Amino acid sequence: MPAPGGDTLYRQLRPVLQVAGRPAFPTGGFGARVPPRGGGGAGNDAYQAYLDVFLTTLSSLLHATALITAGGAPAAEFLPDALSFITGIPEMIGDGAELVRRLEAGDHPGSLSTAQMMGATADHILRTSESLGVDRELPKAVKTHYDQIIAAGRGSEDWSALYDVIKARS
Repeated sequence: MPAPGGDTLYRQLRPVLQVAGRPAFPTGGFGARVPPRGGGGAGNDAYQAYLDVFLTTLSSLLHATALITAGGAPAAEFLPDALSFITGIPEMIGDGAELVRRLEAGDHPGSLSTAQMMGATADHILRTSESLGVDRELPKAVKTHYDQIIAAGRGSEDWSALYDVIKARS
């Protein structure tokens, strides 16, 4: 069930969702593709998970735009390509089925972009943010995840190994 005001929010965000290639959800609200499981707050958890992807994507888009403009380039030359980059992520990682299999199996062989390589990239983004005076909180959070998996001796595994440091502990 969508959150209160969800339909209004959806209408306001429809242009963004269309750019992302998913102009509609089956019941018109965020999180509708994930059925509630086990009662309790599972439906709300799914809703929050979709919003997590949405909000962090928007934050990263704005952070990246702040980097570009702080470096002297106009946002108008960056944003169209950045939006195409976001929508190209499924082309990079597929439809999610293989990623789900790997996450569930704990299979992160290091054949993709390794945690070590991605951690170095996160460090570069953090340093660039610092040097340009752009807020550091988002890149610091991303770098922290990579630091944790590398500190666990898993830097040679794929970036997907981050799931193991992010997920809830049982």
